[in-house]
Amino acid sequence: MEVNEAALLRKPRGLLEVEQVETWLPGAGEVVVRNEAIAFNPIEAKIQRWEMFDIEYPAVLGYTFGGTIHSVGPGVDSFKSGDRVAVARWGRAASDIRFGAFQKYPLALEENLVKLNAHTPLHEGCGVMANLATVVAALSICMNLGYPPVNARANRNGKRILIYGGSSSVGGLAVQYAVDAGYEVLTTSSPSNWSLVQRRGASCIIDHTRPKEEILESIKEHGPYDGIFDAIGSSEVTLLLGEFFLASNGGTFWSTSPTPVDKDLPKNVRKQWASYSDVLVEEGANKEAKMWYLHEYLPESLSSGRVFSNPSDIVTGGLGSVQNVLDSFMDGKISGKKVFVNPQEH
Repeated sequence: MEVNEAALLRKPRGLLEVEQVETWLPGAGEVVVRNEAIAFNPIEAKIQRWEMFDIEYPAVLGYTFGGTIHSVGPGVDSFKSGDRVAVARWGRAASDIRFGAFQKYPLALEENLVKLNAHTPLHEGCGVMANLATVVAALSICMNLGYPPVNARANRNGKRILIYGGSSSVGGLAVQYAVDAGYEVLTTSSPSNWSLVQRRGASCIIDHTRPKEEILESIKEHGPYDGIFDAIGSSEVTLLLGEFFLASNGGTFWSTSPTPVDKDLPKNVRKQWASYSDVLVEEGANKEAKMWYLHEYLPESLSSGRVFSNPSDIVTGGLGSVQNVLDSFMDGKISGKKVFVNPQEH
């Protein structure tokens, strides 16, 4: 095996540094993956810039990736060397430097792998895996919305929801998931991404590049809603939804992320958020939903092409380009696409 390298975060709010790290050996229930596709999530940039979570340093960030299994540890019987897999860094792997996606040869837990068939691109598998788990947990577990059928669309149930950020990686999957579950979905997007959002089945798209007052008026006009999910998790969206609920005598919405302005929301407006993947895969009460997701819904939907990630933006430069990608998220330069880096590049 080649020398392992990682993009290390050595201190809070520091810049990533590409360095040689240990070549990991898989333990019981673990595999080593030749990482060929880091799938980026906005939360990783926020963790670096805002110190959102209490993590140990040096840290290797990154929560989703795809590649080929290089070696397997004791007791691994569902996978073998050479299998193509999508990986999510869930459970005990989340805080362990050995499992971080920003390296060439990370470890992965057998329970966090999804095997990909020969015609499913690595980018599609790892680009969807964690984002769609967030959607399942947020909409069906936390917000108590119904589950969709596998590879089909349910009949309309007469309920309407708002998903703010329908062209984002999580928001786009949330739109399709909710539509397939039978809901009428209203969402937001810039006009440049409308064709992508329409493909996912939204019934109405509000142009979020318009002035705030016009956005609020459009959201009010198309209500009321049986649920609101903020897939952006920014300060701007938090305050905008706070204004919407204030005018509607208060209420609750769910979001992908806390922000520095959450404390400024009106007292009758409640913003909820959670570590959604943990809700799905770690909480015992949701074991049935986890098994359905990992063994039925996700692999079958990927194989058929019904579930798909946003268009891929494959950034060249290997691990040396990871910091630039994170900066682009924080600078608002990424919209309507899913960003990937191949750490095997030099």
